[in-house]
Amino acid sequence: MKTLILPLLLALTLQPAGYRADIEAFRQHRAEEIGGPTGWAALVGLHWLTPGEFVVGSDATSGIHLTGPSAPGRLATIGVGADSVHFRITAGLDATFQGRPAAEFDMTPGVAADNGLKVGGMTLVVIRRDTRLALRVWDTRAPNRVAFKGLHWMPIDAKWRISARWEPHPRTQPRMKIMNVLGETVLMQNPGAVVFAVGGKAYRMEALLESDDAKELFFIFKDETSNKTTYGAGRYLYTPLPKNGRVDLDFNKAKNPPCAFTDFATCPLPPAANRLALAVLAGELDYQH
Repeated sequence: MKTLILPLLLALTLQPAGYRADIEAFRQHRAEEIGGPTGWAALVGLHWLTPGEFVVGSDATSGIHLTGPSAPGRLATIGVGADSVHFRITAGLDATFQGRPAAEFDMTPGVAADNGLKVGGMTLVVIRRDTRLALRVWDTRAPNRVAFKGLHWMPIDAKWRISARWEPHPRTQPRMKIMNVLGETVLMQNPGAVVFAVGGKAYRMEALLESDDAKELFFIFKDETSNKTTYGAGRYLYTPLPKNGRVDLDFNKAKNPPCAFTDFATCPLPPAANRLALAVLAGELDYQH
């Protein structure tokens, strides 16, 4: 890459105390999110669905076998369609859906966990990945959640808050092929790339969008700390959308993907373009189970 004429690494001018408080608040919220009732540490199941009718529960004869400690023997009977799942809750169970008592209802993908089907300590929602539907299941008594003691981070260092140059892609290059932990290739929106410098050397990362109406950029990257002090499959970083041709990269907010905490996630993995020949000494450390 050509030598940069102007520095692309700029320390942004927040008061140190205010900046530190912002990062500490971010990290506290992150720990509460991971360890919460529907956080990644509470996830106990990801069940891929095919059309038909199935019993959902912990009984060995269930077509969809729940393994969480709170799972009833027979939670519901479901009918799986192309775009939704019909639930009939087993008589005698107290269930809510979208915050209201429910015995029979349809659920489509995209329902937030807070509004999902809740039975005792269990929460279930329907998700879509490409053309497939799945049931995602949380349990407040999940062993990983019970054992969760918080997260570990590298020291906060404002030099890892970097102003990067935004390089938009032409509209003819809107998507990038991304591999996920399931070995599948998914297409993600790729509106552009960022170029930044550390120690006088230039680096580049491709930016993604998680949805058509995303309000932030999504970066999946690996660096020279991966599989050493940080999670082996890489880390995630979310940033504000570009403004005046710049993007604010704050690696102090780099975090582990969900698959660091559970086997039941569908994490996208870093593209080759985002494997940095650089040790990013900021952000979340590998999770200690």
